[in-house]
Amino acid sequence: MNARHIRASAWLAVLLLGVLSCGGALGAPVWTCAITSAFQCDDDGTVGPPDLGGLARPTFLRVDANTKAITILAPDSRRGEVTKIGTVVDGKDLWLFSGIEDGRAWSLVINAEGHMTLSVASDGATWSVFGNAMQERVNSADE
Repeated sequence: MNARHIRASAWLAVLLLGVLSCGGALGAPVWTCAITSAFQCDDDGTVGPPDLGGLARPTFLRVDANTKAITILAPDSRRGEVTKIGTVVDGKDLWLFSGIEDGRAWSLVINAEGHMTLSVASDGATWSVFGNAMQERVNSADE
């Protein structure tokens, strides 16, 4: 191997390590989440169900830390809708996901016990969403 090949291999290794150390590292968990309740609170103090503009409320989600995407699994009318995750943080006892979509900032937390909390904030309204998360099985190279 000549010096040029060695330098190219070294740069490739550095690039690969950089990609693997970023938020979407291979082998990060994936969860299936069931939404159990959701509330909207407006700046005038009104509390009620979230105003989704006539869309059906999601009931099941797939949160993928690898692809940095949240996919609606149900209801059928919303199945396949995807929200891109801007930030993924592994806090050891909990995972934090956050992003911005359609003028709303959001954060989603999944703790070690499988509790899921989603907060969405927009101008004059917040949504609080609660549910449960079950980590999907991760296949290892040893199986």
